[in-house]
Amino acid sequence: MPIKTKTFNLTVKEFRRILNIDHLKRIRFVLILFSALALVNLLLALIAGEFPWVVILCLLFIAYYVSLPFIVSMKRQPQLNFINRYCEFDESFFTVFYGDGSIVKLKYEHFVKVIKCSEYYFLYTSLAQFHYLPISAFETEKDIHRFDLLLEGKQLLKLW
Repeated sequence: MPIKTKTFNLTVKEFRRILNIDHLKRIRFVLILFSALALVNLLLALIAGEFPWVVILCLLFIAYYVSLPFIVSMKRQPQLNFINRYCEFDESFFTVFYGDGSIVKLKYEHFVKVIKCSEYYFLYTSLAQFHYLPISAFETEKDIHRFDLLLEGKQLLKLW
């Protein structure tokens, strides 16, 4: 039995917020590493009485990595991300119906992985491209549970 979602839309502001959070989660290790390196070098520079060049370099790397989502232009984002749409799922296909009449029909084999957050799903078709699906778009809790079981059965999501 197919699962159908309510119509939902993604605003540019919400899309940027989601990308920023996802980016910070991905580079968490790099941020921790450069912060620890900067702190150690600051202590060593204070003890030796030298100017902390390495600390400044680490802080520049941190600023660069944090600002990457702001450097990427929103003009390069496809406009399909911001059109009203709804989704249908069955055992074979994940189908997205856009408000302008476009239809995207994907087999579950096209997905690389699925990440479930508290507010939404990311259904990745590659390492950088994903379909956004808010949990609030589902009609009932039963539909969410059925979708989770479907993704687990396709080995895209681990519930435990």
